[in-house]
Amino acid sequence: MQNNEGREAKPIELTAQSVIYLNETRKWTMFFSILGFVFLGILLIAAVFMASMFGAMAGNLPFKGSGIVMGVFYLLLGVLYFFPIFYLYKFSKHSKTAIYGEDSEQLSLAFKYLKKHYKFIGILSIILLSFYVLAFLIMSIAGGIGAFM
Repeated sequence: MQNNEGREAKPIELTAQSVIYLNETRKWTMFFSILGFVFLGILLIAAVFMASMFGAMAGNLPFKGSGIVMGVFYLLLGVLYFFPIFYLYKFSKHSKTAIYGEDSEQLSLAFKYLKKHYKFIGILSIILLSFYVLAFLIMSIAGGIGAFM
């Protein structure tokens, strides 16, 4: 295997301390993934609740389908958050298998899911920041136009 400079790269070996750190990290990522799945369940229950609650109040609302819209919004939010939580969970499971079974392939698979997790979070962050910038620009332009009227 060659590194970026074209020289022969030495394989990376995990020290005993690195394995301890990885195991501690694995425990925390498992905790956060389980917590994420719990909150995902609450979000899905909220989707059903919002759809039914706003559906029951349809006579008092200006938009008759607002319950369905709220329910679908929460459902889509749940689907969006499922993937990074799932990737974190898979990292935890594969890293546990790798640590206790001393399996390099499982460790490689674990890091693959960790990469997917952070890639997803990174892309989602870029999209959200873009929406914030766009909203700020639209509000600034609208405020500027409103000041001249």
